[in-house]
Order: sequence, then structure tokens, then C-alpha cells
Amino acid sequence: MAARVLIIEDNQANMDLLVYLLDAVGHQPLSAFDGEQGVALAHSERPDLIVCDLHLPKLDGHGVLQALRSHPATRGIPVIAASALPVNDNGAALRRAGFTGCVPKSLEPDVLVPALEAYLPPALRIGHLPPGHEEIVAAPVMPAGGHAAIHILLLDAAPEYAGLSRSLLSHFGYRLTVVSEAAQIAACTVEHFDLLLCDIGLPDVGRQALVAQVLHSFAQLPAILIQPDDAGAPPSDRSRPVQQLSHPLEPAQLAAAIDAQLAAAQPETSDIMDISSS
Repeated sequence: MAARVLIIEDNQANMDLLVYLLDAVGHQPLSAFDGEQGVALAHSERPDLIVCDLHLPKLDGHGVLQALRSHPATRGIPVIAASALPVNDNGAALRRAGFTGCVPKSLEPDVLVPALEAYLPPALRIGHLPPGHEEIVAAPVMPAGGHAAIHILLLDAAPEYAGLSRSLLSHFGYRLTVVSEAAQIAACTVEHFDLLLCDIGLPDVGRQALVAQVLHSFAQLPAILIQPDDAGAPPSDRSRPVQQLSHPLEPAQLAAAIDAQLAAAQPETSDIMDISSS
């Protein structure tokens, strides 16, 4: 069985990452972007687990907790505090306040989901199947082909998105090299890559200059640029079009874009003649 997990979080990048990770392993994420919306959704949906940011608009995390604990329908739902600040007492103060537990937002993606699942009943943790009730949890959409054989150069210049692009590419199983500053680009020019992906996030002059540098240094590679839709058309030329995506980044959308760019980069074979019959 899978769990229904309510995420109450006002940061879009943090929400995107949590929703993707929970959905990827088979859970059902529910999203609320402020405290009042989170309380209302908890009352209507009765989730199995709630992950709540402490600093929220309209009603902060402690206010959300008080509202949930004061209502019979939501009193027993585990509520996990998600903290961006260091928790030096292992969450003791938050548990005394009424939270079931806490997780730091700095956890690596492969650690975050197991940390949350620890607060679920065993039957709702992915991988636990009651005897005689085996089932198959559908995997997220993945790009076709041998992923590990494809080497992607990722320019991750969007810290506000918490490494979401890196997490998606790693989850897909690609071989990945990540750069985030100009000094790292030159060292990569001696390596072989199959695709260039640039995540610029919120554009500024420095990030745009970094993208221009890496596009110039790897002019032979098919490329994908992730930036806001209103940031303007991506640079392109006849030999190498640059596809544009934007956040919030959908896993299936990224997978399809990678497939399309790699397919477009394959040499044409229709004009090859069979000379053996001449």
C-alpha cells in the first residue's frame, strides 16, 4: 500500500522536490502552500502523514499544529515539522510542542523519503507488502535506452531549486557531471558528453553569462535550457537548437525533452546507400 502525504510548504522548489520524490516511490502527495489551506486540506482529505514547514503565510507551522490537534478528525495524524534551520536538540523542543517529529530540509533526496516513512505504519511504507497481497508499484516514466551509457553535463546554476534537476537525472540513472561555476567548465572540455542541460532558474546577468559560456564551450552538444518562460527565447543556431523548459519541472517532461534532443542529434541514416549491389 502507499500513503497519502500532505505537504504544507510555501517554497515552490521545496514543494516540487518533495512531490516528485514521494510520487516517484509510489506515495500520493497532496499540496498546500499556506497554513490555512493546509488545515482545510487535512480536514477534507484525512492524509496518513503531514509534512509541515514552520514558516508559512496566513498560519505558521505551530498554528497549523494547534488547529489539527484541536479537531477530532485530524488529532491523530502524524505531523512532521520540516525545518530549514539547524535543529540542535534532535527535535526535542518541536516534539514537546506537539509535533510527531522533524526532518531538516537539507537531507539528501535518497535519505529524505526513508526519514519520512519512519513515521508511517509499516503497512504503508513502500516495499512492505502484507503476505498474500503482493502488488506492483508503478515506476515513474523514465527515458528509453541505456541511461548509464548517456553522459550528461549539468550546469546547475539555480540554488533556489534545491538541486531538483540533479535529483531527477540521478534518479533516471544517467551518468552525470555537475558544474556550477565558470572555473569548472574548462576542466570538462576534455570529457565526452552526450547532452548539455543548463538549469538557470531565476535569471540574472551572472547566470546568463555562465550559460552563454557553457553553450559556447560545448557548441557540438544538443542542449536543454531550464529557465522561466518570460526570460526570452533560448539561444540557438542551425547546427544546435536549444530546447527550453521551465520550473516547476515535471519528470515526464524532462524525460521526453532528453529523448527528443538525443534523437535529433543522431546522424541521418536515410541517405546512406547500399553499394554492395552496384
